[in-house]
This record gives sequence, structure tokens and C-alpha cells, in this order.
Amino acid sequence: MKLKSILISLISFGAAAVPIPAHAGPDALPDLVMADAIAEWESITRGNDIVDYARNFLGRPYRRGSKGPKAFDCSGFTSYVFRNFDLHLGASSRDQYRQGIQVKKEDLQPGDLLFFSGSRKSGTVGHVGIVSEVNPDGSVNFIHAACKGGIRFDRYPDGGYYSSRYIGARRVH
Repeated sequence: MKLKSILISLISFGAAAVPIPAHAGPDALPDLVMADAIAEWESITRGNDIVDYARNFLGRPYRRGSKGPKAFDCSGFTSYVFRNFDLHLGASSRDQYRQGIQVKKEDLQPGDLLFFSGSRKSGTVGHVGIVSEVNPDGSVNFIHAACKGGIRFDRYPDGGYYSSRYIGARRVH
């Protein structure tokens, strides 16, 4: 159902945002819109596959510096999960924040990386998680390696801890 609405949105509204090459004829527009719809669908599908794989590690303990599979820190978890899809992330959450493309909050989708400042609210990247679900109200659920609870799901915005530490999001898949 979600894919159908994305395709309809892209076809209905995306046409105005798609740059048409000067040499393209009038019949090129549907092909360009369809190509964008297919790329969006592939990205969502890959993101869902990433999340499904990440779920296999729910409950594994947090351990600073651990890269899995028995225990993880936050960047070790994201690196381990993405490596399963031949996507190689940097060793730290700070390094991972420099990869991929920036994503606005309203454009988040499963598989995107969420970045937060560390426990001291320093304003620099210190934590990373993977978007698992985008909710109708615009909030997202994410899976991550939390100091308390290990691999688990949380919600952003949460009106507290994560809301006050959000830095940004990136898409690397």
C-alpha cells in the first residue's frame, strides 16, 4: 500500500520536480518519473531489508568498542549490519555522519541513519541508530545499540533524551 501511494505521489507531483534534459522529447517525462519511482522503491526495499537483518540482534548487549556479533557499540552495530549488504561504514559514528547524503526529517525512510550528540550534549556526533519505521505522525522508530538495554528500539522525537540530542540523518544505501 505504501509503495502504491509513493508511486502515485511521484507520478502526480514529482513531474514538476524532475529536470527534463533539453534534448529529451515530450515522451521522455513518463520515463523519467517512472525511473524516479523505481529508484525510490528500490531504496525503501533495501532499507527494509537492512532493518529486518538488524532485528536479528535485538537484546545483544552494549559493549564500548565492540563490533559484534556477540556485543556492539552503536557504530559497531551499524557497521556490522550495513556490511552484510556490502555497504562499508566508517568506524565511528562521527565518521559515518560524513558518509552518504543528508536526509531531511520529513524524508526519512527505513535504513536511514539517525545521528545524535553523545551523553554530554556536546553538539558533536556521538551516537547513531537505524530508522526502522516512519510513523504516520512523522516520528520514527529506530534500532540501535543503547548503553542501557543493548540492541533495542526507541522513538524519535521522544520529547526528551533523543529530541534534545538530534543532529541529523544520512542515507548510505
